[in-house]
Amino acid sequence: MNPPFLDQDFESIRKKAYALRHNYFDDMDKHLLNFESALTRKGLGVLWIKDKNSLVESVKELVDRHSVRRLCFDTKMPLEPVFQNKAEVIPTEQAENSSDDMDLLVVDADLAVCDSGSIVFMDRKSGCCFNKIKNMAVIVDIDQMIAHQQDLSFFIALKYWSKEIKMPKDVKVVQSKMNYVLPSNLSYLSEQMFSQEDMNITVILYLNDIEDIISSDLLKESLYCINCGRCMDVCPVVSAHDGISPIDLVKMNSLDKYNQSQHLFSHTTLCGACESVCPVNIPLIKLMLSEMQASNMVTKPSRTKQLYSLFSKRSKLNKVNNSFFRFFFIKRFFGRNRILNRYFSNQTADFFNISYQPPYEDNPNELIKDSDFE
Repeated sequence: MNPPFLDQDFESIRKKAYALRHNYFDDMDKHLLNFESALTRKGLGVLWIKDKNSLVESVKELVDRHSVRRLCFDTKMPLEPVFQNKAEVIPTEQAENSSDDMDLLVVDADLAVCDSGSIVFMDRKSGCCFNKIKNMAVIVDIDQMIAHQQDLSFFIALKYWSKEIKMPKDVKVVQSKMNYVLPSNLSYLSEQMFSQEDMNITVILYLNDIEDIISSDLLKESLYCINCGRCMDVCPVVSAHDGISPIDLVKMNSLDKYNQSQHLFSHTTLCGACESVCPVNIPLIKLMLSEMQASNMVTKPSRTKQLYSLFSKRSKLNKVNNSFFRFFFIKRFFGRNRILNRYFSNQTADFFNISYQPPYEDNPNELIKDSDFE
């Protein structure tokens, strides 16, 4: 049975989720300061980290400060190789059995709540040993935070909700400083005695080098993503290109300093399936086309220019969407990619179904003109 707030129609849910994410990012500075204040009051340490290199250096500092001999990483970033020479790295699969003498756990938070200072972990492999570790470093992505505690259950349900509610099996919400349990040297009648000590918890607020994204009102909407994975499930390109999701595609291209990555042109069909299932209502097609135009304005490879033109003029291309044009399009742009070739060949409906107005329409120096494809 769905939670009451998910009994609404999908569009209403999407609009609510979009509004909540918009409100958080609109006053993000204020919310992050509230979160830091809440953590400080609870006795937790806080670090502000800009990029991956700074993150690595901060973890190294924690390793040195706490004289760490054995540590474990439960993160999406491959940090293990960097620390092989500094300490013994324990795989997460062994964390439960090794946690009695592990010195540091570095773990990603799935969500965090600004007004209450709550940190949420869902189905973490290392969750079984949270109370057995002396020191913990929690990485909190600032784009995976919500403003108010009252919205936490909504976003947890939304993250896992599809046709049926599939909530995580294990949800841990850290709302105060934790203790870790350790065996005592004393025993009574062969029973092991235990004692508790304060755990050293450092919360790392990870900015992930997203200043350029935040500064753009349009690109900022890509940060509304709650990592539910629905866009990957419906994308025909993901399996053909190393599992890069549509939302990651936008972020990767926008973080390219000179917009020359060209990933967008070979990693999407702009079919719109991702946008139609996004529970936060992110305008993915608009974001991708905007990034295509940005890339096209600074680079001039002919193939890129032609492909951008085709994508951006879809409303006109629908008028000539016949079998010959399908064959030309597929052969010209996806002839070497068997998966995308098969995808397009099996389509029966119009696949040029997105109409778009380029942002540089009034620019006389625009590389692509309407007249080019009339």
